[in-house]
Amino acid sequence: MNNRLALYVDKDFMLAGVKPYDTFKPVTAKGYARIPLYFFVDTSANLVFYGEKYRGDFEDNLPNTYGDFLDTLLDEKARYQVAHYPVPVIELLKVVMDDVRREYLTILGELTSALDPAARIPVSIAWADGVPEASRTAVTAYLRRIGYDVDETAYVPVEMLVLSLFAAGTLAPALHKRIVVMEAFGEDLNYALLQCYNAASVERTGRHTYPLLGVDSRVNVIARYTVDYVNNRRRLLLNKDEQEKEYRRHFRVAREWTRLLDTDPRPFVEVKTDFAVERGVDNKVVLKKDEIEQLVTFQVRQVSQSFELFLGRENQRPEDVDKIILLGESLRSSAELRGDMSRFGADKLLVSDARTEYALLDGIFLRKQYQEKPDSAPRAPIPTVAAPPGQSPLPPPAATPVGFEPVLIAAQLPVGAQLELGWNDRLIRAVYIGNNRFLVVQHYKSQIITGDQFTIDTFLLGQRPVFRNISRNNGALGDYTPSGVLNVLKKV
Repeated sequence: MNNRLALYVDKDFMLAGVKPYDTFKPVTAKGYARIPLYFFVDTSANLVFYGEKYRGDFEDNLPNTYGDFLDTLLDEKARYQVAHYPVPVIELLKVVMDDVRREYLTILGELTSALDPAARIPVSIAWADGVPEASRTAVTAYLRRIGYDVDETAYVPVEMLVLSLFAAGTLAPALHKRIVVMEAFGEDLNYALLQCYNAASVERTGRHTYPLLGVDSRVNVIARYTVDYVNNRRRLLLNKDEQEKEYRRHFRVAREWTRLLDTDPRPFVEVKTDFAVERGVDNKVVLKKDEIEQLVTFQVRQVSQSFELFLGRENQRPEDVDKIILLGESLRSSAELRGDMSRFGADKLLVSDARTEYALLDGIFLRKQYQEKPDSAPRAPIPTVAAPPGQSPLPPPAATPVGFEPVLIAAQLPVGAQLELGWNDRLIRAVYIGNNRFLVVQHYKSQIITGDQFTIDTFLLGQRPVFRNISRNNGALGDYTPSGVLNVLKKV
């Protein structure tokens, strides 16, 4: 039984899951699927509580509330009081992890009686891009100190997500080689460009973050409109940082105001609000429905335009992308955004559901499985095609080939260089044509045949080669990973 615990850690929440056999199971804490990292310390009872409800208290600067946890823990002077003793802020995490451990033991305890509740738990963590490296190091060290064995592998969340979608059959590596993920788990909109080589090999080649663009478009517009309206008249906020902090603070009340706009029959709604720098002093703001809806249209267009801006940063075009994944509640719930994004190809859009967030955790288990058992990685075999008439096949490889090279890097080869590659009883001879691309000039028993082209960056003797972007007669065949390791690798 697999007893590993997988974690996804974002700036203000965590996800947890296990996969004891072949079925992934979420691990909750106090009923939270998205485990919030907002805390309240009851100094009279010497107890620590956590929950989403403390987020507003933290944003209102109420005493004994803690948020921005992964940034705050880096402040060596940051402390909270328990029994009049100062305690480092990172210790707040133990309350969360105790509940995670309790649920973990419950799930696995139903499957085996051999579980030791006191044993150290193996953990793999996928970190959100917004988590500072220093915070990752501090949290990893702390988890190891309180009974978790955290592995050293760097799990990129979007790579894990796509691995899981490949395994589930939601995506096909032969069809979806270049994928863009738009992720809005929090308030920022995070982009990732992924290159997919096969069902077990996915690489993020580009990323960028657009701050505050991940919030629901109506909520974003109402919060910004309200803050800007008051600030233009009263000049309470002196710089951009103060403005952005107040925008974030207003997202919570703006969600309530969206419901007012939907239910109030009048063409406007009058609301009252205060600023963090002047709490308790109300400011009246009139929200006109037609004006708000017009601004929402502009906001939605800004989000979809950010897709084009991101591709421009990566020297890509919309037509170069095979799939666009919308990840996060604010993106999947916006019919306006889905409609606007469809101009890039409605068939390219994959709108996630709430379960998709957990797919990135399942991807961690798949990555571990592929690393430990390479033969378990899914493969998309290339159909065997008869050799062209008049071809000159290579002889079968000798039992003990000579002239081995342990490693060859394609980019270091001169154009025109020829290689012999062999695995199992197959053999091909290929000519290097530049840009890590090769043309097959002879083959023996191989599904990759004379006339095919393929891409390989690095050849390693004793490793399974991954032939990427195979083309035949101007048609794309996808990628191919043979079952055997490379046992012939030499220049000829």
